[in-house]
Amino acid sequence: MSLLVQDIVKMAVTQLEEAGVPDAKADAEILYCYMKRIDRSRFVMEWSSTADEKTMDIYFELVKERCTRVPIQYITGTQSFMGLDFKTDRGVLIPRQDTESVAERAASMFKAMKGDTVLDLCCGSGCIGIYMACALGAKVTAADISPEAVELTKKNASAHGAKMDVMCGDLFGPVAKKKYHMIVCNPPYIQSAVIDTLMPEVKDFEPREALDGGEDGLDIYRRLIEEAPEHLKKDGVIVLEIGHDENVHVQSMLLNTGRFDDIKSGRDLAGNDRFVTAVLAGKKKKKK
Repeated sequence: MSLLVQDIVKMAVTQLEEAGVPDAKADAEILYCYMKRIDRSRFVMEWSSTADEKTMDIYFELVKERCTRVPIQYITGTQSFMGLDFKTDRGVLIPRQDTESVAERAASMFKAMKGDTVLDLCCGSGCIGIYMACALGAKVTAADISPEAVELTKKNASAHGAKMDVMCGDLFGPVAKKKYHMIVCNPPYIQSAVIDTLMPEVKDFEPREALDGGEDGLDIYRRLIEEAPEHLKKDGVIVLEIGHDENVHVQSMLLNTGRFDDIKSGRDLAGNDRFVTAVLAGKKKKKK
């Protein structure tokens, strides 16, 4: 039996919709392109072509996997971030479009700095650090507590020709007493009790340790903000991704250290608070 490509894609859309998959049409098309190793323009050209039985078998196996709510990025093994394609792995958090706003702000602040060293903490797939290394020539060190994330970052760095140090360990542990002109971090920040309410693609498949920020979502920020001043050079900058409801809390933590000035926040394209930035003060300020 053979059917037109448009027919099997429509059948896939129906199956995905019945499984509750968001953006079923887009996913059905992405899976077809992935299977055939073609881009969007070639897909449109194949719309009226005939799909043989072998092609249909392979395609509907992919669709079946997506129907179980496995993230499509884990099926295809890739995700675009800031115009670059990053390898993905089931043991590592998938790069988010929301995080592009963090990378953009980090890039803007980097261009205004006198220095060029960047520490990408909780690096995950390495997307922020690799983008800054490739697009801005930053001298990047990346670190993550997850061995899987470290290995994936190394693969992504190699794929993009980004020369950077990649280390495994808990927060600043791997870098000892080294200091940097910028620290950028996308830490786990979801409240523990909230994780099981998230969509299946997240709660059932992405690594919990990359999501769980503790009871109030702020565990990592407390440690990170307390230790960060000792790892920033003069006038050093910190850029932190935050949850949509964590802006006030994270800004207060930075202020209460007495070590940061020019504390600001910014939003993502959806209008949600997404990052907080600050500059290391010249001297420790007295708490009011």
